[in-house]
This record gives sequence, C-alpha cells and structure tokens, in this order.
Amino acid sequence: MGRQLAAVGLLTTVATTTAFAAGTAFVSQASHQGFNATVSALKRSVASNGLMVMGKINQQRILSMTGLQLKGAESFLVGNPTVGKKLFAMDPAVGAVIPARMYVWVKGGTTYVGYFEPSHLMGSINPKLTMPGKMMDKKFAAIAHDATR
Repeated sequence: MGRQLAAVGLLTTVATTTAFAAGTAFVSQASHQGFNATVSALKRSVASNGLMVMGKINQQRILSMTGLQLKGAESFLVGNPTVGKKLFAMDPAVGAVIPARMYVWVKGGTTYVGYFEPSHLMGSINPKLTMPGKMMDKKFAAIAHDATR
C-alpha cells in the first residue's frame, strides 16, 4: 500500500510495525531522502533526543567482502549511559538489548530506518523494564520520524 500511495504522491510518512514471536515488534519507516542524508539526519536526531551513537556497523562494507553489493546498510547502537546505568541496576541482563540498534538500509531505491521496539525486548527480560522500554519506544519513534522527513 505504501508504494501505491507514493506513486500518486500522497505519501507523507508511513511507518509499519510487524509483530514477531515472543512479543517483539519491528518498526520500519520509509525515508524521503537518500541513504547518506538519512544517516546524517538520524545521527542529528539521536543527539537532539538526548541519546548518543555508541557504535556502528557498516554492513554494506562488510558484506561487500562476500561479493554482495548493497546500496546502503548501516546499523547504529543508540543509548544513553546515564539511563543505561539505571537499567543495568534493575537487571544486568538488559545488556542484551541496550544500547539498542537502529538500522538504515536501501531496498528498491528507497531508504528505510528500522528497529525493534525496546519495550518488547526489555520486557521479555524483566517486566519491570517494560515501562522504561516504552519511553525508549517513544524516543526511537521520534528519531525515525525526524530522520525520514
């Protein structure tokens, strides 16, 4: 449906959420910009939302070593050490989820931003982590929205 809307010029911002096993939800949003502009906008939005990029994985470069040529594929580990300290104090297993990962990729000429909602992943570790995860969900949604306009 998103492609049909884009074809007639009605697409402003479309985010899709896909539910998977164990209550996880993957959110993806098409960007109105190219890959490099979306990556730059994502980094700015991460910072303006009180978070930081704590690491990145250039999957495009890594996969090119196998002969796979992608137009863009990069993951960013996003978090806030002060918040992380509180979450680790609640349950150190949260380290399997945070810093959380945001992914920017190109498919069919369109750039996307995607992530798994932290609340689902954190809540599966410890129900007490669901509420802080929901706060992260809101931040990630704002970041994805800002990065894809």
